[in-house]
Amino acid sequence: MIMVLGVGVGLAETAQRSFTFDVGTQEIAKVGSPIVLKIQLKNISDHDLTRMSLPGAADHGEIVGFRPTVRDAEGKEPPLTQWGRQVFGRTFPGEPDLVLNAVGVVPLQPGESWKTQINLNKLYDLSAPGKYTVQIRYYDDEHKEWVTSKTVTVAVVP
Repeated sequence: MIMVLGVGVGLAETAQRSFTFDVGTQEIAKVGSPIVLKIQLKNISDHDLTRMSLPGAADHGEIVGFRPTVRDAEGKEPPLTQWGRQVFGRTFPGEPDLVLNAVGVVPLQPGESWKTQINLNKLYDLSAPGKYTVQIRYYDDEHKEWVTSKTVTVAVVP
């Protein structure tokens, strides 16, 4: 498997971040195969940071603050799956809303990294062949703003 890493984050010129996060995924995926986005958050500050903690968070970065944005070659968002609608708060009438229990926060010490991943197929219907771009947003609690990752691209082939 070939991995593409979009190293770093898009940083505002005036803000010195206390963290970095890297994202990566395979360059090519067959229709129906998992498209897993790997994410690493690293504390580059001299003080503890906090991150959300939740059972299953290592496999579901989308529920602990890493918000993916997927676009097709035309710049359109692919259809969301039922799980995707729940995560993004766009459920159809009659569908259950996402309820998270046992949510907590844990420290991320200086120099420490934490890894998670997101299975994009669980959030989006990526059954149509084509190129898809992916970016992740993560909230910078110290600067009270969203930080966006570099863009990674995956080609879905028949």
